[in-house]
Amino acid sequence: MAMITSDPTITLLNDVKPYKTSWKVEVKVLHSWTQHSSYSGGDSLQFILADKTGVKIHCTCKRVFFARVKKLQLGQWRFIENFSLTAAAGKYRPTSHKYKMSILSNSNVTNFTLKDEDNFLSLTSFTEIMNGSLDSNFLIDVIGQPIDIGDIQVVPVQGKETKKLEFTLTDTEDHQIACCLWGQFADHMLYAYKVAQVNKNFLCLLRFAKINVYKGQVQIINAFDSSTIEINPLGFDVQDYLQVYV
Repeated sequence: MAMITSDPTITLLNDVKPYKTSWKVEVKVLHSWTQHSSYSGGDSLQFILADKTGVKIHCTCKRVFFARVKKLQLGQWRFIENFSLTAAAGKYRPTSHKYKMSILSNSNVTNFTLKDEDNFLSLTSFTEIMNGSLDSNFLIDVIGQPIDIGDIQVVPVQGKETKKLEFTLTDTEDHQIACCLWGQFADHMLYAYKVAQVNKNFLCLLRFAKINVYKGQVQIINAFDSSTIEINPLGFDVQDYLQVYV
């Protein structure tokens, strides 16, 4: 039997199943981006949503239904009613939910007045990343102090010149892990580094990032636009990292 919230019409994300489409959920928009496509259906909108228990789900919306999701705004809570569910798969899964949500022609998004500033971080330890115990198909949240920041390089990727920036993240226990950011993420990191030239100590939070292995070395990369980067996020103190990296 599905577990429900205090409102009997609302179901928690853990309990939605593909056997029907008439579900109603209350969710917060953690991230959204446009996924470009040359196929006939065109671009699609992608969302990462969370309910009040912190369970997250990936939601996709085809171009033809864009009008249905105008109210799905970053950081806001919304009700979503009527949607389909299919098995989640692939090498870039932003959540561990077994299903992916799809917006339909009769999907309905309405306002919800809940005020909850929780961003539902699920931080992964450097030890877990390095010891190979994680399934690299699932994207992760990771935070650390960037060190050994290199210069931006421009390299060809699928016939297109693309920027990349390599550096190292260190945690509060002085574990270190290689990182490589691509495109606008490289620009963002380098800008943060230049701004911090007087005091070069800052923290970097990467959300929905990809564990990758390159030339035998484990590294963290951004998973195209499904990742996010935040410099000096609230709730974390760079001093905790400086105690071990001096």
